[in-house]
Amino acid sequence: MAASLLVLLLPLAPAPVSSAAIPQYANIDEFVVKEVRTIIKNSAKDYLKQIKAHQGVMDLSHPIHDGQLLGSQAAESFGAFVFDLFVGTSAALPPQTLSVVMDITTGLVWTQCEPCTSCTTVTPGTSIFLPYYSDSFAEVGCDTETCQSMIPAVHLCAEDGDLCDYSEDFHGAGNTSGYLATDSFSFGTTAVPGVLFGCSVNTMLPNLGGAAGFASFSRGPLSLVSQLNISSFTYSIALPDDPADKSFLSWSRGTTATAAMLTKERSSSSTPLLAPTIQQNIGLYYVNLTGVQVDGKLLTDIPVGTFDVRANGSGGVFLSTTLPVTYLEEVAYRVLRQELVNRVQSQGVAPVNLTGGGVDLDHLCFLRQNFDSVKIPTIALVFDGADAAMELQVQNYFFDDEGGQTCLTILPSIGRSVLGNLLQAGKTMTYDIHDDGGGLLTFKAAVSGGTPGPERVSLVIIIATLLAWVLGLQSHF
Repeated sequence: MAASLLVLLLPLAPAPVSSAAIPQYANIDEFVVKEVRTIIKNSAKDYLKQIKAHQGVMDLSHPIHDGQLLGSQAAESFGAFVFDLFVGTSAALPPQTLSVVMDITTGLVWTQCEPCTSCTTVTPGTSIFLPYYSDSFAEVGCDTETCQSMIPAVHLCAEDGDLCDYSEDFHGAGNTSGYLATDSFSFGTTAVPGVLFGCSVNTMLPNLGGAAGFASFSRGPLSLVSQLNISSFTYSIALPDDPADKSFLSWSRGTTATAAMLTKERSSSSTPLLAPTIQQNIGLYYVNLTGVQVDGKLLTDIPVGTFDVRANGSGGVFLSTTLPVTYLEEVAYRVLRQELVNRVQSQGVAPVNLTGGGVDLDHLCFLRQNFDSVKIPTIALVFDGADAAMELQVQNYFFDDEGGQTCLTILPSIGRSVLGNLLQAGKTMTYDIHDDGGGLLTFKAAVSGGTPGPERVSLVIIIATLLAWVLGLQSHF
């Protein structure tokens, strides 16, 4: 039978979506993911290996959809960290454990489902979802209000009983496709019925570090943030080579004081989360980057307004938890690159040349044995807000590859800028989300040594179990 197509790559100018078509849950208080597995180091190595083989500026000037954030040349690995979701109900079995990549840019929660006819890249030992073992599993038809509100009008049901199909293309890396379904998701001891997610039956993606899918924390209508009414979430990505540092993820609903307390701490800074314009992707988290500093000096050669959003929706800066590297507008990258080269070269160490004799202007690398002896310039990103400068550690922007080189993980782009997960590593990032599309991003240096606990209550409020859950489920299937 023919089936409708659910396009999950959120468009820059989306049609209005009926909020009544999406399940909404109220009064989710706080939850902390206790087991988070970081895969950022392998992800970065794979990515850098690919981009060094590609010459030229990354073109982000075309309309950006969620699956295109990784670019078309070098998307070889995903993810900052992986955590477990617990899905399904059964009289005889506990909920199924499914590992997923936490992602703030994609629009859907999805997992590989049995039977997966072409899941060619599943890591051995990865658990995939078994729908027939869940009593609460339900497929979503394309004639439902939920499906019809998400798809273009041209994709209507050809026959009664068609499933609401979707396809998500990760350009340059692979794709996944399947159908929408609902099931019960468990958080702590509390089960939330009717959560909407993608059941992928065809997946061709690289190694996901043992994950079977993605968990969206974007602003999109199908994300966990939207479905669970999450008002604030916090994550910390461990630095790649810091054994004492550990990743964590937590989220909350309501008027908790998590971000407020972070803001009051002397070591934290905040900047507004910008509401997307009508031409921008409604699911992304945009910030106002106003400048870049090197060794405390503002790079004034970067033209004012370089990172601003333009009238046509291009420009702007958003964050990603799955893209390892950071892309800055080419004009800003060139200024930053030259400043770094000047300061390192003044100490007698020159960049690695290409085989043709010229210096690679798109990838700044040094021989590791020489680079280890220099004083590495410090970088800080300056955001809109009082004292909103994000001071970076060397591991945030220089990374050792497998070829004996140390390379800058900030690269040039045209059209937009993306702050990747390597740049965010070693920091606690809190997103307070406002209903009007805005909000507040608070960041501070993470406390080394592990996930937050009662002894660090000033960092984030920890409650071991969910508090009062008042379910506001409205069935539309």
